[in-house]
Amino acid sequence: MRHETIKKLLGAYLDGELDQEQQKKVENHLQACERCRQELSFLLKLDELPRETPFIPQEEIYWASFPSRIKARINQIAYEGQHKEAKMFQDSFIKGEKNIGVKAMVFPLSVTAHLILALLLVIFPLMNPGNLPQVEIYSAFLAPPPPPPPPPPPPAKKRASSTRRTRISPVQSRTAIEPGKLVAPVEIPEEISEEELSDIGIEGGVEGGVEGGVVGGVLGGVVGGVLGGVVGEVEAPIRAVGEIRPPKLIREVPPIYPEIARQARVEGVVIVEATTDIYGRVNDVRIIKSTPLLDQAAVDAVRQWLYEPMVINGRPRGVIFVVRVIFSLK
Repeated sequence: MRHETIKKLLGAYLDGELDQEQQKKVENHLQACERCRQELSFLLKLDELPRETPFIPQEEIYWASFPSRIKARINQIAYEGQHKEAKMFQDSFIKGEKNIGVKAMVFPLSVTAHLILALLLVIFPLMNPGNLPQVEIYSAFLAPPPPPPPPPPPPAKKRASSTRRTRISPVQSRTAIEPGKLVAPVEIPEEISEEELSDIGIEGGVEGGVEGGVVGGVLGGVVGGVLGGVVGEVEAPIRAVGEIRPPKLIREVPPIYPEIARQARVEGVVIVEATTDIYGRVNDVRIIKSTPLLDQAAVDAVRQWLYEPMVINGRPRGVIFVVRVIFSLK
């Protein structure tokens, strides 16, 4: 039989409730197992304990005085504990002797010794400066020596005498002057020939031309380089409301989707207010409805858009209108 099974049968074995076969197995196991024998001896002591309990002669009086006896025992234990603690910490409470006269004499001596030590630490380095570096003062007031003179040039080579000498006659170079073309002169001419003029333009201007025009003319004319012939300051842009509709888009540059917005899966619509000049170019962009991470991309794209110039009463005008820039990952 297993050890745990024998251990459970020890109580029944002590009470004589086992049959002969089980009792024999338990006895064989007790001879081999020390722990089970200790367990059996413990059970025997528990069985003999009630028999050793003295008889209480007056049970009612005993139980009536039980609370007072318990209380007295508790007080006795508490008193003994406090007395033991007092003896235990008796050596730790040491009171020093009050030597006021000695302290009054030692304190000024200690302060004086510390002051003398501090003064020595400050004065001793000043009294022993050590070896200071020598400064050559004369080198600061003397000018550096002048540089050596340059070496003399090498002697000129002698020309070898030739038996045959040829006289070279100078040739006068002439530059061909083409009409209508500027040529840098090589030398100062003795006489300046009259330049031939080509048929560029007509004296007095071209009939029907405009001031500041070009050859061939421009449809509608450009006075001072301003579209529509407007001279002076450009009028302020007007807002596209009511009968005035936004200008027609000619060139649209798609916005560049920001990489951080793409990774964050951000979509949305950015509404901006664009202002065009008289040529239809966007020169000002202001955000009305913002979408985080997409505003700057919308502004950069709208600034590159080109619109048809708005002409009102024969004069070009800038226009203020609203633009929607849609960002979608699909």
